[in-house]
Amino acid sequence: MKQSEKALVAACGGYCGECPFYYLEYVNDDEKLKKVKEFRKQFNMDIKPDDIGCLGCHGSIHSRWCASCSIRQCTEEKGILTCAFCDVFLCEKLEKFYDEENKRYGDETRYGDESRAQILRQREIGLEKWLEEIRLSGEKKSQDTSNTY
Repeated sequence: MKQSEKALVAACGGYCGECPFYYLEYVNDDEKLKKVKEFRKQFNMDIKPDDIGCLGCHGSIHSRWCASCSIRQCTEEKGILTCAFCDVFLCEKLEKFYDEENKRYGDETRYGDESRAQILRQREIGLEKWLEEIRLSGEKKSQDTSNTY
């Protein structure tokens, strides 16, 4: 697995490459300000340009939320990429995190449920195969989007 792929494996089971904050580290200031306004409205939070932009859980730059994430910090302390391979998997801390994520982002996204499903899949098939599924899923989404125009 490439180092760049490792950085995109979220500690909680998600895929950082699909996070709306991830790619913002690479856009110009005007685009970033536009996204900040959208996020403020979407999340009903005071978000500043410096709060967004992230290179993944295991990357060198973290958004405000990811920098203080107890799940990410726990995996770093244990030397694992994702909770899927923790000896105390599915711990109370992780279950609480999923519940809080569902509440934070609302019923329409169910981010916590999606992350839980992804981490269970990682345990089932391993990270290499899981990343291949993510890649194929991303390619399919791209094809579906390009076919709509």
